[in-house]
Amino acid sequence: MELTKDEKYVRDCITKIYPQLQINARNVCGAAYNKHGGDLLALCIEYYLKKDIEYQLKVINDGKLEHFITHMMNFQLKHATTKFYHQYRKHHEKQREWLPNYDYGLVEDFERPFSDEVSDVMQCIEHMRKELNPYEGMLITEYVLNELNFQEISKKYNIAYYHLKRDLEEVLLNIKKTCGKLR
Repeated sequence: MELTKDEKYVRDCITKIYPQLQINARNVCGAAYNKHGGDLLALCIEYYLKKDIEYQLKVINDGKLEHFITHMMNFQLKHATTKFYHQYRKHHEKQREWLPNYDYGLVEDFERPFSDEVSDVMQCIEHMRKELNPYEGMLITEYVLNELNFQEISKKYNIAYYHLKRDLEEVLLNIKKTCGKLR
């Protein structure tokens, strides 16, 4: 198949910017470049070359060739409805399994990292709770630490819902003013 003069010109323009397109593909893919980068770039160039020759020339004449292909790479990589996703990424995403009894070497499995450490905010809340009167301390203990909602606390202590909510919101506002800076 013989290429026309315009088709040769388009391919020459792609050849000139190809090293920059590889850099852009590396930036778009990030850590997944070794897995997806070459395929993504090839697919986007193929899409570009399948467009009408007039459109290809218009993109080149407007100076948008690099931008056009890079934009297409972004779109193809990040959306789950694209050809690239269905032909390349979907298969790889569905293959990964984590076997709980397999020795992966230096990988450590933490259920909740740093779960034994108490944050500064929680230390502040605990300090404030100890300084409150017993009623306000109980509200904070039940609502913040035990994670009960207003209805559960109201039933448990036989306190009117409205008063409970009003008092708790006031106490929480005071604690937020004091401990909110520690976030």
